[in-house]
Amino acid sequence: MSAVPIKLPPLGMKSEEIHFGAWLAGVGERVLSGQELYEVEADKATVVVDAEATGVLESVLVTEGLLHEGDILGYIHAG
Repeated sequence: MSAVPIKLPPLGMKSEEIHFGAWLAGVGERVLSGQELYEVEADKATVVVDAEATGVLESVLVTEGLLHEGDILGYIHAG
């Protein structure tokens, strides 16, 4: 099993300021691909981003702040 990075995908938002909102799963929890994993906020809109892999949420690197496309937010231990 390997660690899969959780990257902020292209969201198609016009705003250049995307802020981290909240994790919807905790470290150590099993997540499924397609499951709602975290929220980001921009221009009065909240977007929920799904997990791209099935496994255990191994670590979170971001809990607040400004984000950019491609930023690594954490890792899922796939398997």
